Amino acid sequence: MKTICIEGWRGVNHSIAMVNQNQILEMVKLPQLRLFHRDAPYFLPHWDRSKLDSGFSAEEQAVIDALQDPGDTPVDVCLRVASPIRKGAPGSAARNVTFVVTEFGLSPKSFEPGDLTPAALTDGDDIVVTPTRWSRERLLDYGFDENKVKVVPHGYKTDVFMPMTAEQRMAARQGLGIQPHEVVFCNVGVSTWNKGIDLLLLAFADLRLRGLPVRLILKDHKGLYGIGVEKMFTDMANIAPHLSLPQVRDGISVLSGSLNLPQIRSLYALSDAYVSPYRAEGFNLPVLEAMGCGTHVIVSGGGATDDFVPEALGYRLQSRPGTREDAPQVDGAFVVPDLADLRHAMTQVVEQQIPDATARTQAHAQLSQQYSWGTVTRQLVDLM
Repeated sequence: MKTICIEGWRGVNHSIAMVNQNQILEMVKLPQLRLFHRDAPYFLPHWDRSKLDSGFSAEEQAVIDALQDPGDTPVDVCLRVASPIRKGAPGSAARNVTFVVTEFGLSPKSFEPGDLTPAALTDGDDIVVTPTRWSRERLLDYGFDENKVKVVPHGYKTDVFMPMTAEQRMAARQGLGIQPHEVVFCNVGVSTWNKGIDLLLLAFADLRLRGLPVRLILKDHKGLYGIGVEKMFTDMANIAPHLSLPQVRDGISVLSGSLNLPQIRSLYALSDAYVSPYRAEGFNLPVLEAMGCGTHVIVSGGGATDDFVPEALGYRLQSRPGTREDAPQVDGAFVVPDLADLRHAMTQVVEQQIPDATARTQAHAQLSQQYSWGTVTRQLVDLM
């Protein structure tokens, strides 16, 4: 039996915490493992699990919370899943595996202490795992040894994120006042520049002003990051005043507060497309979850989602590598999605020009096998 101490976040709905908790739920099923958990300090001091609930069932959360701190007990492996990036305490584990993910790239601010070197995290048998080739390239840019950085993708809960029946979908849409003829786009990302929500708003406004029957549902993240969608509207007011027109704003709904996993599944499944014109992502888990619900996705090409979005389930936007002229304030790698192509891709959804049902069904079956949390967690365990 191998003993593993996981150092990470539990109880909140930050993406890294969600990865950690989903992996825990799969690792506890493996008889060859004995698990411990040491809680890492939350990234922001205001995070409160009573207000930022992870959304798991009470039974699942009880399993996650039941893992105990090992104290001074030696373990075989320390798996660290938190931020900033730290090295495990000397002598506490025979081997260290550190989860590192990045959107734009790493800097000394990514580490604690800031002068922690890549070599210090990959000494001896120690390795680093990251979820996409895009993120791996950023780690190599920073100086990590290519032989020490392993790609292990994230997964999704196939017992939650699955397509709805036609009757369930109709009821979910009626519950939000969506008319049968309306086409719904959604995005649950935080309103930061890398997520490209500003581009989504511009494209959506164009479709609304053309008279197309479209709706947009966004998720607010004030509780987690202190950043709300309204701030983006304010920031864009001068360059895109038409976003304030009633014809546009009346088509946008913003969901506040934490959602449990069945509620998130309902949002994905009732939508006609999940739209993520991101500039930089380390993975982009909502895209995978939305595809699990049978929802068409529109994503930037050339980024992290190239690893897992098949042609039958999504549209890759024309994108080009970003430069300093595009964003002088950004120090790192990103892509620039084409706004005209985004409008085109969203119009295709309105006109129902997406891959046929047979191709989508086959691709969905492959997705659920390849990217279940059980499958990808076993890949991680095999590396440990």
